[in-house]
Amino acid sequence: MEVDTIEMTKISVIIPIKNRADLIGQTLDSILGQTLQPCEIILVDDGSTDGIVDALFSYKDKVTFIKNKGVGPGAARNTGLEIATGECIKFFDSDDLMTPTSLYEQAKALLQSNKKFITSPYIYAECIHGEWKSPEEIIMNYNSFSQTRSLQHWMIWGLFIPIPSMLFRKSFLEQIGPWPTDIVTSEDWIYLWKLAQEEPFPGHINTCAFIYRLHVYQSTGANMDNLSRDKEKFRILQQAYNHSMRSEHFSWFDRLIFKSKYYQMATVTKDEAFKKILLDAAGTGQWAIGLYYRLKMKIGRKLTASNWQPMHGISRSENLLNDFLKSIK
Repeated sequence: MEVDTIEMTKISVIIPIKNRADLIGQTLDSILGQTLQPCEIILVDDGSTDGIVDALFSYKDKVTFIKNKGVGPGAARNTGLEIATGECIKFFDSDDLMTPTSLYEQAKALLQSNKKFITSPYIYAECIHGEWKSPEEIIMNYNSFSQTRSLQHWMIWGLFIPIPSMLFRKSFLEQIGPWPTDIVTSEDWIYLWKLAQEEPFPGHINTCAFIYRLHVYQSTGANMDNLSRDKEKFRILQQAYNHSMRSEHFSWFDRLIFKSKYYQMATVTKDEAFKKILLDAAGTGQWAIGLYYRLKMKIGRKLTASNWQPMHGISRSENLLNDFLKSIK
């Protein structure tokens, strides 16, 4: 693949935003500072009330700012995708940052492959006195998940790869269909599940990263109580199970492990009616499966000497971590 071809690649960056006036500037700076410039940055406002227009004044000629046609992050991404002109799509979050070569490296890897999307590493970090720090000092997804099994298989065991770490072919997203618009906190999980069904082995590179910024107002579902979030999660798990898990691609044991998620939720919920629903969905014998799952997870944490499993592909290289963090201006 010629360098000129990569540099001519049109990438649309789509960012849902709600009340991020204090953070969006640094996010946009990290995108505008890319070695491969996007053809457009589309900001979709989901009902901000914090003076976001004023915060974007100095960027008004560099971004497209539009109102969400619906409500929630899923609807905002759909709204952005409707007007996106790029052949590649980067869904990004309004509080995160890209290392400077992210778009170039991902576009290069995507165009040189037959893959439908590319993943790369991410780092949980916070800005303390103007310097980026990673609490766990770990690079996530530095190494791809084991190619012995599909992405959906590893998702059953608890793997999740954040959508902002990916670059997509737009034609693939059109094939997948729209983001869900009736959920708030788990829309990215069910979307990844659908992506993984059509591209079970996405491409991967580790030459760039995005910074998953840690801050006070982290979640888009922060205004939801635990029971509401759990009910939403249960609903999307049921949707995924009914849509996919009866397929011949999954073994009976895969199905048991998937249903153990219901049992795990039942052990922590304080709502007795919801607990009964979860236990009924989990089926019999889940205490044994739950015990096996917890033991396997404990062994995995021992192997990585962290809170993460081998499937998360972590790197503990201090030099690599510092290089990524220091590249953020």
